[in-house]
Amino acid sequence: MFLALEGFWLVIVSILAFIVVLGLIIVLHEFGHFVVARLSGITCYEFSIGMGPALYKKDLKGTTFALRAIPIGGYVSMANEEASLNTLKPGMEVGLILDDSKITKIILDPNINADLRGQITETDMYNENGEGMFITIQMDDGLTDTYLLAENCVYVLDSKETQAITPYDKCFESKPIWKRFLTLLAGPLMNFILAIVLYFIYFCAIGVPNLDSNVIGETSYGYAAYEVLKPGDIITSVNGEEITSWKEFSSKLNNKENLAEITITVNRNGKEVIAIIPYSIIVNSIGLTNLQMSDYTYPEGITGAKVGNVGLNYLNSSDKDKPYALAPGDVITKLRVDSLLDKNTIIPGEVVEVKSWQDLVNALNSTDIANVYFEYYSQKKAKDNPDNPYVSLEASSPVRSWGNEMLDNQRVNKIEFKLGVSPVYHFDFGGVFVSTFKAFWKDFTLIFRTLQLLIAPSGIRQVGVESLSSFVGIFGMVQNVVRNGILPLLAFTAMLSINIGIINLLPIPALDGGRIVFLLYELITRRKPNPKVEAVLNNIFFVLLLILLIYVTINDIRRLNFVFDMVRRL
Repeated sequence: MFLALEGFWLVIVSILAFIVVLGLIIVLHEFGHFVVARLSGITCYEFSIGMGPALYKKDLKGTTFALRAIPIGGYVSMANEEASLNTLKPGMEVGLILDDSKITKIILDPNINADLRGQITETDMYNENGEGMFITIQMDDGLTDTYLLAENCVYVLDSKETQAITPYDKCFESKPIWKRFLTLLAGPLMNFILAIVLYFIYFCAIGVPNLDSNVIGETSYGYAAYEVLKPGDIITSVNGEEITSWKEFSSKLNNKENLAEITITVNRNGKEVIAIIPYSIIVNSIGLTNLQMSDYTYPEGITGAKVGNVGLNYLNSSDKDKPYALAPGDVITKLRVDSLLDKNTIIPGEVVEVKSWQDLVNALNSTDIANVYFEYYSQKKAKDNPDNPYVSLEASSPVRSWGNEMLDNQRVNKIEFKLGVSPVYHFDFGGVFVSTFKAFWKDFTLIFRTLQLLIAPSGIRQVGVESLSSFVGIFGMVQNVVRNGILPLLAFTAMLSINIGIINLLPIPALDGGRIVFLLYELITRRKPNPKVEAVLNNIFFVLLLILLIYVTINDIRRLNFVFDMVRRL
């Protein structure tokens, strides 16, 4: 009951965090557009927080501020040529309120009384040449007349809502190129500013490593050092060599001579403690570690590489003919690595006996992209079939390893040897400042490296459209981050804000970057793009992006099903 309640509250908190994270990122993005547009003299009809039906509206200085029912995202509606030209068209029936023979209100709601009604035969509601805006209307008796618009004329949309009529000089298109550029750039720029602020708060809260100290600040659960070393221990030597700072300690770890273990001497409350610690191993190329191994029991005589955490690589074994996926607590006894030269060329490898994690590492260390088959003792199969607890190479599902190109591009080591200890953290303004921009730059460049893998040709493409995440995937990430507290959520929000800022700057019509491309065309050619061509391109790419979003969302749901299937089998 407690676990179920914990799961329920985790979902509720995750939903709230998801709404706040996306809402903050998107609303600040739109707020950037809004502020610069107003400073540039562009009329903004509405600034909305959320989407869907309006729950609350308030007019302030010519802009309607709205709170809407669906609490995700938001938008700013600017005056532009398309809106001005399409609001009123010949053949539309409207009502007019006149004052001194000039139109003060154009009534679009047929249920509201007007001084006169009729069909529009001609209109100029944009007035690029600066001449007086007018409407020519034909009444029921067949007579037509032309009326100029008063300076403060408005649309009456319904009994509660009006909208200002915007002349050319208040529209987006009327402004100099540099003002339009800044207006478009302001949204992504706000995303970057938000990320920097959040990272600064994050590093102010956690501090930065004190590399001049040789005191252990924390040990990580699941790592080899967790049960041996303690926070507060003072490291005095590594493999017999004296240590006085964390810098020296890190250099000894990076130049390890023995991949299996390390000897560390610490001062614990005035007493010398010598510990021989095996390295914790993380094989990033296949998503496999010996971390956080639960207390499983094994029959006598079983040797091999005991499995700790497993990655998403192992969630592809839902085939009824191969019901046993590699899971924590299993023991790998053999493996075969089939190298992939290209999509159609596979070089079968030899079967390798695995007696330890070192054997596993040696077999995988020299490979690039490969299909890896395991023979292993399965905890689940041992319960179902005690007489035959092993999953053979032939019965196992292959695991596709990440290639060297992808790992190098993402700055990920193929295989890592770690102890699971970290230094004491302290507040240092200079260190916080540097760490903030290092984290920002790492995330900023990461998405470009990922796009390079996504777009660039490759013999065996490992990052494709199926690797992208939609709102469903983002929710799954938020749920994982929320488990670890508010500070990791701040860092995740910063990373996501950077991603959304960069994506909006991509040179794709319907995004800010696409509109900036049209501005560059105007700057180079000294003439504006055809507005109809621009509108058609924006609409086409909007539909394409929508289709992509649907496809990615379906993949996210499938991935969630894999996760649920994995949980059921565990």
